[in-house]
Amino acid sequence: MRGLPKWAAMPLLAALLAVMPAQGDAAEPAGLPLPSELPLLDYEKVLYAFIAEREYVGLGWTPDKSWRDTGPFILSANYGVHPAVRIYYSPGMITWIEAGRTGEIPDGAMIVKEMVSPPAARYNEYLAKLQAEDPATADAKFLAYLKKQGGLNWTVLIRDQSVSKGGWMFSSVGQSQTLDTFGPPFNPPATGAGIGTCMRCHASSDGMLTFSDAANIKGMPGQPLQFRVDESWRQLTEFPRGPFNLPPEQLPAGGASEGTLITDHFHQPSQDTLATALVPGQPDPAFVATILGDHTGPDDPGAKVQVFPGQWLDKVPSRPDGPQQFLTSDNCYGCHGGLGGPPSGLVMFLQTGPAYGEGYNISEYGEWRWTPMGLAGRDPVFYSQLEGEFALLDQAGAGDLKANLGTTCLSCHGAMGQRQLEIDAHADPYSTLDANNFKTSYVMLHTPLTEAQEEAQEKAGTLAYSQYGNLAREGISCAVCHHIAPPQPLPGAPAHNKLDTYLLNGTTGVFRYNPPDELIGPYDDVRERPMQNAMGITPVGDPYIKDSELCGACHTINLPNVDWPADKPLPGFTEGEQDILNLAARNGAAYLGQEYGVSWPEPLTQFQHSVEQATYLEWVNSGFGDTSCQDCHMQSGFQNLAGDVDIETITTQIASIQDSSYPDVANQLPSAEIDVPFREGYHRHNFVGLNAFLIEMFKQFDPVLGLASSDYMTGAKNGADQQIENMLVQARDATVDLVLDVSSPGAGQIVADLTLTSLVGHRFPSGVGFRRAFVEVRAASGGETLWCSGCTDQFGVILGPDGQPLKTEFLDFVPEGADEALYQPHYETIDNQEQVQIYEELTQNAERQFTSSFVHRIYHPKDNRLLPKGWLEPGTPAFDAKFDGSDVTTAFLAATEPEGNAATDPDFGPGTDTVSYRIALPDGVDPADVAVTATVYYQAFPPWFLRQRFTTARDGPATQRLFYIASRLQTEGTAIENWKLQVQQATGTVR
Repeated sequence: MRGLPKWAAMPLLAALLAVMPAQGDAAEPAGLPLPSELPLLDYEKVLYAFIAEREYVGLGWTPDKSWRDTGPFILSANYGVHPAVRIYYSPGMITWIEAGRTGEIPDGAMIVKEMVSPPAARYNEYLAKLQAEDPATADAKFLAYLKKQGGLNWTVLIRDQSVSKGGWMFSSVGQSQTLDTFGPPFNPPATGAGIGTCMRCHASSDGMLTFSDAANIKGMPGQPLQFRVDESWRQLTEFPRGPFNLPPEQLPAGGASEGTLITDHFHQPSQDTLATALVPGQPDPAFVATILGDHTGPDDPGAKVQVFPGQWLDKVPSRPDGPQQFLTSDNCYGCHGGLGGPPSGLVMFLQTGPAYGEGYNISEYGEWRWTPMGLAGRDPVFYSQLEGEFALLDQAGAGDLKANLGTTCLSCHGAMGQRQLEIDAHADPYSTLDANNFKTSYVMLHTPLTEAQEEAQEKAGTLAYSQYGNLAREGISCAVCHHIAPPQPLPGAPAHNKLDTYLLNGTTGVFRYNPPDELIGPYDDVRERPMQNAMGITPVGDPYIKDSELCGACHTINLPNVDWPADKPLPGFTEGEQDILNLAARNGAAYLGQEYGVSWPEPLTQFQHSVEQATYLEWVNSGFGDTSCQDCHMQSGFQNLAGDVDIETITTQIASIQDSSYPDVANQLPSAEIDVPFREGYHRHNFVGLNAFLIEMFKQFDPVLGLASSDYMTGAKNGADQQIENMLVQARDATVDLVLDVSSPGAGQIVADLTLTSLVGHRFPSGVGFRRAFVEVRAASGGETLWCSGCTDQFGVILGPDGQPLKTEFLDFVPEGADEALYQPHYETIDNQEQVQIYEELTQNAERQFTSSFVHRIYHPKDNRLLPKGWLEPGTPAFDAKFDGSDVTTAFLAATEPEGNAATDPDFGPGTDTVSYRIALPDGVDPADVAVTATVYYQAFPPWFLRQRFTTARDGPATQRLFYIASRLQTEGTAIENWKLQVQQATGTVR
């Protein structure tokens, strides 16, 4: 595709332009290369000079009749989709328009939209004034005025059918436009194919994604559209009193702008923020000493920390010959990113202050962007975990499994990249693409921006994989969930019910897809044409998008255990149960082999399998069957933390496009094909959980993790804060209820009976096994703590009464004569400050060492995570009645059973647990003067987990990156102060 002259040399460009004819089709493409012929930044060098020097004028391109508005201008507010514009059309565009907008627009044709501050009247009137005064210098004076007062800039469309399905390269050019850097603060690219902000309007045109109309163009018949423009613009202080500078008494609202009136309406707006400042500096020595102890950790990488490519490099548009299976979210955010207030409008946005973007962005893209799903492909904890898994495989002499395991993990965390590589390699078996090893290094690749970068990737042999890195960094993106189809049994397999078909064919990220040119959603009455025009994709209604099973694809994980003999079941499993779990793994491998010709899962099927994550299974075996995952995790209402914004059910449009609510435009599709209806019961894409720890990492370390802190569509800068608020509201209102009963059996003694009731439809905590929740019970009098179980230091490490970390905190203290490390068991009664009720799953490898590895989960000494209400014990009559005695269901749902002491605790049952605290008071303290406070805290990354991360693969770049972040993370004043998130609290005194 390349192999053409190097167009970046500006003298060559100037020479070419000098000999180009001024008009006619021979002028295409104006001496410019096509966008597809150069890497982006090399192309920008050529394009920007051509535009900023207005070379198109010298070529004699045809302009509009005059400056014109794109919408009304009222009270100094522009309601147009652009500022005031004057468009120049290349000869190829003129030919197409003269032919009645029929046929193809030739590659290289251009639309150059000159833009200045609205309204157009000020420029048309001023130009007429200059021409009347001095025609000889009028044009030069006018251009100087445009550049200085009007802020002249350009939007440019370049036709190139090879860049995307839409066939246009869009560019925004300023007078002194600099090349994109794609570095912090991660502004959207100025140039690109299929840019969402442009397509959201252009996709509503009735042909070729342009509204260009002969009525606007000089020398052609017709009159441009006219819009209401009031006199509020006539207060230009650079002019003397007169038509350009009227006195206030002749101005609408006395010269007050709409913005001033809106500000007055809000008076003193309040908005919650949880702002923190990034302090890169050095690692916190106290953190390092506490978390590592006497272990050796990573070297701090400092400025050499491995950083992710900026989010706007995550760009993959729809292919010219039709959409591939997966596209990046920048194709979606233009329509589904919301609008933040006047004059642009309010769509999927709750405005709480006068400024545009001051409030809460509840759009699909706006909330998804800051969820753990949207961050999965950049999650620094995940990559350190995977690096640790690779190190453990190497230590065990099983390093040949790294590609298999890495591809398995990235099939969810890098879902689109891993899958699209699989699809493309299968479609072109003669390519060099290897779909059996999706490397973590691919995530650090991006489309080359310069020829130098392209040559470097070619030399490294990675050029073909850059697009898959772009896709992978988006994690669980829009095109993942909206492409999932129900699982199907393998050919010739026996028939099963719906649940068992899923369990045997649809877990561990193995899911089927609907066609590439369809995206499913919850509505049947959708407007198809804009998405078809923009990407070649048709939105279709499909109830499966509302089925919890769709979520289960990545939230039921059945993994191998590589350090256990392959010829005997894992401890606690019958041969029949083990065979079922192994069969499910083989079915997944067989499907991927048959469908895509890959073999990467097969070596892992040689090991005994067990369920590593069971969130979906926990919901299946609960009393929440009438409440789907989407009902709780995609809420249809909104409440902020302060409670001053509380909307029970949201009604909104779910897309913002050029429709009949916009200013009139020529050559637009009929309203019936584009008008977006209001939807009641809109389900937000907030996917709420409790992992505020991850959000704080992205918020404080955006230069490292590559995420923009400001939302492009709305301008809102509180996306991270909003997601953290979502989590705090979820923790406070919808996770656990506490009842604390405090009594005194006698002098110097207090009994505090604490009952926890789970409100969630799965275990708490759920998901990966290293999450934990713990209870702090503190007895205090006069502000002094007298007794505490579960108190921590500033790093979330639980302390004993001596103020030192408990020997159980890091799961690596083995007492003399013992064969395994100490841990906190499940308690029914606690009478010692060194005893703490921690709700968690603990697993051990074959040597009975506690492990965070997902593929060394042999022994399960403890699992007392709170069960959901309605949980049924496998093997009981009630369980068999609900699940028809299915052996498949029984084998999988065994993963929901409690382990260790919790299995025999009579107070530990479906949805509830009671712990009795026996508190001995110091001599002379009256129990009546003591207040007991019980607080449940959540930790996404407990101290023992961090120690394992930092010591397992301490030389790896991902581990060093996590160390860099965690050792500098500021928690004071945040939702995760002291490395713990408060879920619920109750206080009581002696009855």
